[in-house]
Amino acid sequence: MDEERCLQYLKANPYVLEALVTGPFVSRETFQKWAKKRDQKARVLYELGRCCEQLLCMNDVTVVMSSMDGAFQVTKNAEGEMKIRKLRKPKKAPYYVQKVVDCSETILGELHFNSPVTDRDLATVSVISTWAAATHYFAKISSQSSEFLADDTDKINRQRKLSNFLLEVAKSIFQDIISMDLVIMKIMNFAQKLVNADRASLFLLDTKTKELYARIFDVGTNASEHQKLDEDGAKDLRFPMNKGIAGYVATTGQVLNIENAYEDSRFNPEVDSKTGYTTRNILCMPIFIRGTVIGVVQMVNKIDGHFNRDDEDAFEMFAVYCGLALHHAKLYDKIRRSEQKYRVALEVLAYHSVCNKDEVNKLKKIHLTDRVSELETFDFNGMKLSELEKPLYAVYMFKALFQTDLRFDPDDLIRFVLTVRKNYRRVAYHNWAHGWSVAHAMFVLLFVKKDIFTPHEALALYVSCLCHDLDHRGKNNAYMKTMSTPLAAIYTTSVMEHHHFNQTVTILQQNGHNILKSMSSEEYKQALGLIKHCILATDLALFFPNKAKLNDYLDNGTFNIHTPEHRRLVQAILMTGCDLIASAKPWQVQTETVKVIFEEFYDQGDAERLSGKDPIPMMDRTKANELPQMQVGFMRGICLPCYELIARIIPEADSLRDRCIYNAKKWEELAEEQRKIAEAKNSGHENIEKKNINGD
Repeated sequence: MDEERCLQYLKANPYVLEALVTGPFVSRETFQKWAKKRDQKARVLYELGRCCEQLLCMNDVTVVMSSMDGAFQVTKNAEGEMKIRKLRKPKKAPYYVQKVVDCSETILGELHFNSPVTDRDLATVSVISTWAAATHYFAKISSQSSEFLADDTDKINRQRKLSNFLLEVAKSIFQDIISMDLVIMKIMNFAQKLVNADRASLFLLDTKTKELYARIFDVGTNASEHQKLDEDGAKDLRFPMNKGIAGYVATTGQVLNIENAYEDSRFNPEVDSKTGYTTRNILCMPIFIRGTVIGVVQMVNKIDGHFNRDDEDAFEMFAVYCGLALHHAKLYDKIRRSEQKYRVALEVLAYHSVCNKDEVNKLKKIHLTDRVSELETFDFNGMKLSELEKPLYAVYMFKALFQTDLRFDPDDLIRFVLTVRKNYRRVAYHNWAHGWSVAHAMFVLLFVKKDIFTPHEALALYVSCLCHDLDHRGKNNAYMKTMSTPLAAIYTTSVMEHHHFNQTVTILQQNGHNILKSMSSEEYKQALGLIKHCILATDLALFFPNKAKLNDYLDNGTFNIHTPEHRRLVQAILMTGCDLIASAKPWQVQTETVKVIFEEFYDQGDAERLSGKDPIPMMDRTKANELPQMQVGFMRGICLPCYELIARIIPEADSLRDRCIYNAKKWEELAEEQRKIAEAKNSGHENIEKKNINGD
């Protein structure tokens, strides 16, 4: 029999396997080894993964279980059976990996998120991953304890029952993590069932007032029979932490098991008088977080007698879950409040950063019916345009490129362009004027080479150029990292470029701004992916490896524009070329632009000097005399190689290379003049020193 036929037979005849496992040929030791191999961590990790998908509204979370033999993916088939298979190496790395580590620092597995997730989502994932790890840890402890109790069948069964119970608790919590009040109530319901109590109460410790108070009070056998205390204090049960059974436990951290509550002098009958309930016996347990009591869980009136030692042991283990629930309830509440504050902030920012109706109507009234031929050359000087003409021509260029091939709402396009303009900061160089110039350069490239890209690709390239420096602060990536700015804490690479892309997506998501809405879901996803790729390509750190790869393909004759990798490299190089377009403008435009660029550089250098750091020469205002020589290095080392590469791919754009060569020579002439002036000054100083030495 082969494996498949054997499995089919055993599924159809389960008694055969049962007879084998429980028969004389399998020892107790072998049976326990087999049972131990049925690790519950696969089940926990699977539930965790599905919970994350539910919370984050995605369906591409891969659950990976760690093992000495490698990584295994955990799934379920149509019949609900757990399937564990060897995980092959993925084609591309996931966007984010969440490790699930238990209390003993053992890595149980990983969650691979195959699409982007926000920081707030990751905080939520961290919360429920902690639950998953704790679940497995205590289930493992329970399983290990049962091995030492091999001669006591009842205790083994209780331990297994407790282990399964804890797993069910975690599973239930995963399903309802979105409502922490419901989570706490479920915890109390589980606690009440665990020790067969009639009531369960939860008291939290208010460290400021030194009081105990109830948030969820008296969860009874009837699921709807409870009091949910609101945050304004209605029905708030409060009493000093040194009063009553709960107060004693909160103060001392000891467990109390009281058979007759009213005979105990520590019992506080005020709670009974407020609720009309009669307390007979109590099992009260402190809840710890990092060694500090944060609350008390109290089980009241065991249904079938008194609370015993087994109840105490089971409840003590369960109290750890209560602590986690409370700790994460507070954390989750903070996350939710933070999210609401974030949404309010977005609303405020949207109001101030989105174009208004007057701006839109003003631009709509202007109709450019004739062809603006002067825009179709790289030499066009965008610096001479007014604030009204820039968005007007940006809309014109968009229509000229895509009017016949793509569907878009003209009003959405106008709103999009005006809002993009509004989201550029008023810094010296990386402002709206620069964004417009880069978009114009891409317009000319796409205009002279219409067949190189599909309409959707061309659209992504144009939008990327227009938005590539959104919300630029006039400081580069090195500054962001050195100064430990908030953006540098969010993004580890291409800090500003990632931010520019996110700003682009934010604008597209604004009502009435989505110029991509006519695309299908798949087309929209591809367009955003290409926009991200193109904006990130404007990080000059990526230019050098991109240039090297593309030159290799061209040199060895293997370049093919239809190969996806080659195509993306071309798009990246074109983005760099458009971003550096000032170096290929007429000399007068080039010199005016360089002055503005270095003014922004010097502003960064001044900020670095104020922070006690020495700026690099390019950003040091005191070394402004070295500007021509710096420009020579920049033109020869970055700009010219970029335009030479573009000319190899798009010969129609060879004017960019020629203009760059001309400008580089002009900077070399200025650098030589500057060198001669410096030598003359040095020579004059030497003559003066000689005269002083000779006494002349």
